[in-house]
Amino acid sequence: MNNKKQRILDTALTLFVDQGIQATATAHIAKQAGVANGTLFHHFATKESLIAALYLQIKTELGDSLPDLPSQPTDSAALTPESFKAAFAHRWQLALQWALNNPNKLHFLRQVAHAPQFSIAQQHEMMTTTMANLVPLLEYGIDQQQLAARPLPLLLNFCHSHYLATAHLFIERPDYCAAPDYQHHAFELFWQALCVMPSSQP
Repeated sequence: MNNKKQRILDTALTLFVDQGIQATATAHIAKQAGVANGTLFHHFATKESLIAALYLQIKTELGDSLPDLPSQPTDSAALTPESFKAAFAHRWQLALQWALNNPNKLHFLRQVAHAPQFSIAQQHEMMTTTMANLVPLLEYGIDQQQLAARPLPLLLNFCHSHYLATAHLFIERPDYCAAPDYQHHAFELFWQALCVMPSSQP
C-alpha cells in the first residue's frame, strides 16, 4: 500500500480513538499525517470512505489472524459436535486475544458499529463483507444440525455484537479476562445462543 495512504489510515485510527469519529475532521487527519488535504481526498473521496477503508483493513487483519474451520470436513471426527464446538472455541479465543493485543482497533470497530454516518443497510453490508468467511461455517453447522437454523443476517449480527461487547469488557476489566470462568462463560453464552438446544422449538 502507498506509504502516504497507510499513514493517513494509521493517523485516522489514532485520532478516531482519541477524539471520536464524529469529532475528528479530515483536515486534522491530513495535518497530523503530514499530507495535504488534497492528498487525503485523492486516496479517500469522503470521510465515510476513509472510515470504511480503515474498517475493512482492520477486520481483514482480524480475519487473517484466525484459522479457517473446514466447511467440508475430511474425517468423521470433524463432524462431531464436540470437535466442531472446540474449533469454534479456539477461534473465539484467538479473536479475543487479537482484541486484547489491539485495543485501539477494537475501540474503532465499536465506534463504527454506532456511527451515524452509516445507515443500517450500510452497516450490514460492511459487516457481511468482512465476515464472509464465517458464512460457510455457520451454514455447515446448520446443515449438520449442530447450530440452530436461524437467518444468516441475524446470526452474523449476533456474532459481531457479542464479540465486540465481550472483547470490550475484557479490555476494560483485565481481572475478568484473567479469570478462567469468565473466559469459559463468555464463550458458553455465545455458543448456547447459536447451537440447537434439546428443548428448542422450530
